[in-house]
Amino acid sequence: MIEVSDPLKPKAINKKGFVGSQLQLAYNNKLGKWILMTGAGVAGTFSTPQWPLGKYDNPDLIKQNINQKGLRGVRFYDATDPAKIAPLSEWSCDQGDPKREIQTGSGTHRNFYDGGRHAYLDTAPDNSFTHMESSVRYYSNGIQIVDVSEPAQPKFVANWWLPGQREGEDEAYKKWREYGDKKSFTTLHGPMYVPRKVEDGGKYGYSAFSALGMMIHDLSDVKNPKLIGRFYPKMQPGAIPFHTIDIVRLDRGFVITNPEALNPDCNEPYQPLWIVDVKNPAQPTAISQLPVPVPPPDAPYQTFCDKRGRFGSHNPPHAKAPGVAHANFTVYSFFSAGMQMFDIKDPRRPRNVGYFIPPQPGSLDDYLSYPRDTDNVFVEWDRKLMWVGTGTGLYLVVSPFLGKPVLEPMAVKQWSLPGLNVGHG
Repeated sequence: MIEVSDPLKPKAINKKGFVGSQLQLAYNNKLGKWILMTGAGVAGTFSTPQWPLGKYDNPDLIKQNINQKGLRGVRFYDATDPAKIAPLSEWSCDQGDPKREIQTGSGTHRNFYDGGRHAYLDTAPDNSFTHMESSVRYYSNGIQIVDVSEPAQPKFVANWWLPGQREGEDEAYKKWREYGDKKSFTTLHGPMYVPRKVEDGGKYGYSAFSALGMMIHDLSDVKNPKLIGRFYPKMQPGAIPFHTIDIVRLDRGFVITNPEALNPDCNEPYQPLWIVDVKNPAQPTAISQLPVPVPPPDAPYQTFCDKRGRFGSHNPPHAKAPGVAHANFTVYSFFSAGMQMFDIKDPRRPRNVGYFIPPQPGSLDDYLSYPRDTDNVFVEWDRKLMWVGTGTGLYLVVSPFLGKPVLEPMAVKQWSLPGLNVGHG
């Protein structure tokens, strides 16, 4: 936990406050507490110089997944006092005892929790979810919804997956255009993002299903999510085409989807970032693509493919943030290309208007030390501050496109999603 009330003097206040990653923090108004949810999952079956096709070259990687010890699910904490974070519960996505040594399924990778009644998890809930074409994962994840109105006692609500993801669903699986290509990332990667709580009248969830596209579900009956819309453009196999859905500008009628680059040095197709019209959730339609970033004129390389490491987007600003997201400006972490800034005033003609490229980490003699560089960005929309997580540290960045920064502490009066963190003050 890092104290940033004075943004020019950040300081760590709790260096071992919790276990897990994939952090989701929100205020539970019913309990009057800030609740932290962290995730835990199985390891990837990544390619290496010895096993370039990962699980296909080395089936022992699959065995390691199946036999991996420890929690495969999420942990809940009371984070009301960030200096004294207290554990509340654990949840195993296979619905078994979370204390078992070996559990089933994938655990979680990317999740969503907004302080309300439900958490939305990205999981393969048992060992039958294996129709994952890509070599770098074994399990094919779907959506799990959990009732966390009492975070100390999570309860199962629903699972949803695309027919064909499980063993025994071969007829549906063979109808996929990705069937058998051994390259496509056929799994939910980003969680289901729900911009308004179901209990507050929210109806839709937006999910990044990698090569399977962006999916929109009707949650009117939260126990039975219903797929009503899918954005599924033609694409070349490779990378993770739909990694995250930015849902903070639904008042403008669109979302922004982005991919994740997986391989270094552009050794895979470049997947675009799409601006998608979702005014009719049953018919999501492409508006445009964000432009491909190019290096600054004084860079010692002509394209980011020559810089070493992964080139491509990874994450938009976090969906749950102080202030209201800027209507016409956004940023993305772009691995080797640093943080890239975009003018989206006209969503039909987005422009790349700025960048922050940090020093490159690691050594060229150690491949794993440098390919995953600029990874995340968190924007305080109210103070107009951008926190950029990179391989060489956490940077505070400002830009005139975002507006004059506020460098003093201030109370948060609004949040980036409707109904988020109500009562926290």
